[in-house]
Parts: sequence; C-alpha cells; structure tokens
Amino acid sequence: MKKPLLIVLGLLASSAALAADDDTNIPQENVYASKLCHIVSGETQVGTADSYVQKMKSYTAMSKSPSAMNQPSFDEDIANEVANAWLQLGEEERGKLRADEPQCEQTVMTQFQQED
Repeated sequence: MKKPLLIVLGLLASSAALAADDDTNIPQENVYASKLCHIVSGETQVGTADSYVQKMKSYTAMSKSPSAMNQPSFDEDIANEVANAWLQLGEEERGKLRADEPQCEQTVMTQFQQED
C-alpha cells in the first residue's frame, strides 16, 4: 500500500516542479506586463516606451534561469506594445497603479487588448 502511494506522490511532486519551471504557456504580453508593473512600481517619473523596453529586456536577461533554454526569446515588438499600453493610461491612473502591481498588470493587459 505504501509503494503505490509513494509513486503517486513522486509523480505529483515532479509534475508540480515541471509546472513551476515552465512559464512558456503564459502569453508573453502577460509576462511583459508583469515586468513592466514591477519596473514602474519604483519610479517617480514616467519613462519612454524605449526605456521601458530596455528595462524589461535587462530584467528578462537577469532573471533567466539555467532551465530557461526552452523559453521564447525576448520580443521587442510585444514589449513595446505593452509599454505603449502603459503610456496611454492617464497620469493619475498610472500613479495609482504603481502601488498595486496586480491591478497594474490587469489594467495594462486590458489596455493592450484594446489596442489590437
């Protein structure tokens, strides 16, 4: 009875580990929105789309793990669209969103989707 239970637990643990390492199923625009919102949470002045893209690119390069071999490469076009979605928001709204990363991500994604 213990052996089947151990096998099942082992399978569950390995599946969870693989799922945690594999964020390739997350659309890139969501990943970039998350990175952008993390970046803007510490800023006091609004940057340019180009500056945000470069910061996201640097942040992506720094955060790549050794197991990131199968992750897609950085897509500057999508990152630029995400940065532009942020910049299209009003100044007051951006100010509020800097303090609330989850709401920032949701709002940026909504704005991003409206651009399409």
